[in-house]
Amino acid sequence: MASKTLGQILRRERSKVDQSMLNSLLAIFDDEKFMKEMVDIHAPDEGDVDVQSLFLLVDNALRGTAAIADSVVNPKGTQGSGSPAFKQPKEGFNPPLAAINKVACEITCKALDTKNVRETMISIFHELSSYSWVNKVVITLSSLALFYGDFWRLAQIQPSDKLAESLAILKGLPAITKPSDVQKIQVYGVLNEMIKTTLSMTECIVEFEHDSKDVPELSTAIDIPSSVYQIIISVLACSIQFTSLISLVDDYKGKDLSTFARKVNMIHHTIKRHYEDYKQKKEEIREYQRLQRLFNAPTDNVELIKALVYIKDDPQPLYIGSKKTTDKVESLRRKNVMLLISDLKLTSHDLSILIKIYSERKFHEERYEIMWVPIIEQEGEDVNNQFKNLQSQMPWYSVRYPKLINRVAIKIIKEKWHYRQETIVTVLDPQGRVSNKNAMSMMRLWEWDAFPFTESVGASLCSKPGISWFELLLTDMVIPKINEAIKSQKYILLYGAEDNKAIQEIEEPVKKIIEDGVPIAAHNVTKNQLFWSRLESLMLLKLQTKADVHEPLMQDILSLYTNFKKDGGFAVLTRGSRVVINDSIVDVTKVLSQYETNWSKQVKGNETTFDAAFQKHRERVFVLPRCHHFYIPNMVGYIPEDVKCPVCPRLMKNIVKFECCHGAH
Repeated sequence: MASKTLGQILRRERSKVDQSMLNSLLAIFDDEKFMKEMVDIHAPDEGDVDVQSLFLLVDNALRGTAAIADSVVNPKGTQGSGSPAFKQPKEGFNPPLAAINKVACEITCKALDTKNVRETMISIFHELSSYSWVNKVVITLSSLALFYGDFWRLAQIQPSDKLAESLAILKGLPAITKPSDVQKIQVYGVLNEMIKTTLSMTECIVEFEHDSKDVPELSTAIDIPSSVYQIIISVLACSIQFTSLISLVDDYKGKDLSTFARKVNMIHHTIKRHYEDYKQKKEEIREYQRLQRLFNAPTDNVELIKALVYIKDDPQPLYIGSKKTTDKVESLRRKNVMLLISDLKLTSHDLSILIKIYSERKFHEERYEIMWVPIIEQEGEDVNNQFKNLQSQMPWYSVRYPKLINRVAIKIIKEKWHYRQETIVTVLDPQGRVSNKNAMSMMRLWEWDAFPFTESVGASLCSKPGISWFELLLTDMVIPKINEAIKSQKYILLYGAEDNKAIQEIEEPVKKIIEDGVPIAAHNVTKNQLFWSRLESLMLLKLQTKADVHEPLMQDILSLYTNFKKDGGFAVLTRGSRVVINDSIVDVTKVLSQYETNWSKQVKGNETTFDAAFQKHRERVFVLPRCHHFYIPNMVGYIPEDVKCPVCPRLMKNIVKFECCHGAH
């Protein structure tokens, strides 16, 4: 009895030591300082080992072994599952046996003898210092496979094989394969699952290392040194736990093994997620390269349009609004297709312009079609309802639902056609060639008169002799009855500022001047979205056609935009459509506020006209600014690289600025 008591005490103490080793292993998972020390040991100079063949052998061994262990842990649940398929390594492959055997010794006998997991880790990393990271982890797992597989293989012995039976008894196998303790069986199950998880982590690393060689830009998608470090800890833990179990078959219950297994599962989840992300990114790169070739040299428009949608997900991805039916992309073959690319913020004004154009008989006679390509990143029922509502207002083709749009194609649309949330219309000819990256600008300004909406038509419209940017921007739709004021040669004052104080300061003198009998039609366009849409469309159109930024029309619209965005506000005074002054709201307010005291007598006495008197007084008070600048909105792909100053011969500086107006202007 005393002897038995002493044996129980010794086993209990040994169990405490093993438990301490497990806790130590758990602690070094997140010990960054120790991990760095292990990483610094890395000094590869060994000839390459065929890691693919070595892993195949390890995979064969551990999957087969795990299946045997499963049949012992859960004999009913594995019936009929069969043995895993055996994969052949390359013919003539020779594994690094010396390294495998040395590491096997480290993770079994020596690990339990030293009882110091840090010391064991250091020994392993020194032993494998000359191998690549992936070879390190596969060699370490090979050592576990050798030990674990050799043990469980004896569980399949035939009763007639007395030699194997004797070896099994010496290894303590009957105590595992025929245990009386249900809890111990559960422990073997947890350990077996942890080994399978460790194998899966290693498989991710091996496949990533092999698969990422031809995509160097993704070579850091998985932190290989960190992952190898964590997998080797997992292998060491599995080895220590298994050795403890077969040594302490009566008392050791693997109390904290489940906690350790949860940690291993978390690491596996992270590595698996990174590997899946890598595979998706690689697939996107391949798809991107394919689409780049297609966009650069299409054979016809159907081929290009098919690239925009996931055809495999829906063979009839298009919806025809006027017929309320679905259709194939092939129905657009040999047609000029205008791709309407927008999010859900497509304005009612833009929609009405497109509907007018679509309703023209010539549009269909010339074999033109419109197709809506919705770029919608949000999801949810509200978004889906908004999409359906907008789609229901379109008589033309549209993609049936937003998720059919190829994500990689969206990237190319942004890069090649410069889509940036603002609605664009890209015109394709029947061969799929782009005849205009964005025809929306000319449509807003000229509507049907811009047909067939090619870039050459836009350049021609912009360069018409005697074109007035003021008349182009201001129509009765923008400001009611403005055409009447232009034709009657009235004075027109347009102004805008985001600061209400600036608006009040200009309106006070203007009110007095009007009361004094000067016929001025004053209009605050600060919040007139249509005005700003037409202004930016005109700027974009001019930049698209590579217009000289020094030409008068371009200088005028850039000056107006710059005054509004950079100088506190703008003010434009015209007589009819002839521009008298286009300046900052501050300077114009200064001249107007001095009307009564300084230059009203000239106007009242009919010595000169109001506009001439205004200009004369402005010249007296105007101070030439130290710097000349103008502001161009973010029109990617169309910004000129070098611009000469219109005042002096120097090149102007290009200053990048990021800005958000929260949807205004």
